[in-house]
Amino acid sequence: MTLITEVLAKAGGSSPVLVFQMAALAMLVSEHCMLEIIYPSTTKYLEEGQTLNLSCLIKHQQNQSSQMEAHWYKKAKKQNETGFGKEMESLHLSRSSDPKAKVTSSLLLKIQKVNRSDSGRYQCRAKIRNTVLTAVGHFIRVNVTGVSIVNTTERTEGDLEENKAPRVDSGLEKMWAVVMISWIIAYAKGFIP
Repeated sequence: MTLITEVLAKAGGSSPVLVFQMAALAMLVSEHCMLEIIYPSTTKYLEEGQTLNLSCLIKHQQNQSSQMEAHWYKKAKKQNETGFGKEMESLHLSRSSDPKAKVTSSLLLKIQKVNRSDSGRYQCRAKIRNTVLTAVGHFIRVNVTGVSIVNTTERTEGDLEENKAPRVDSGLEKMWAVVMISWIIAYAKGFIP
């Protein structure tokens, strides 16, 4: 978006046609950028001493792999949000010979011998450095108890495709941002009364 305002400032920004051309250019550029996080919405029930494994899939373009950062974060009651160190996370990047290919990488969080302090809400996040591309997954609840839980250790609310996390860089949001910026510029220049 900064590029649009810079070009408009240099060009004088006096033409509504220029505003819409820049908006179209921004939408074309956004089609070549992608970042999406996918994992099932679930609540995990564990006993103290068990291992917690959380995994999220990250869809992105091959040429973004070297600039991608992804991490799991935990939010617990009355605590600040915390991230995990590299010793607990494992990022597996997919490879393709085509730099514009859409690939899926995975991020695994493994906590061995959990205790009650590991209970909380966990969330996967990814971003591409030096860009505005950011994706944030939904929360997974983890409940660690000291007693045996009957029946199941995991409840899944739907399959992987039905539980795609919303992405910040969706095409609709980009288009809305471009339209709003175009309207603001046109209003500021006096094209819209």
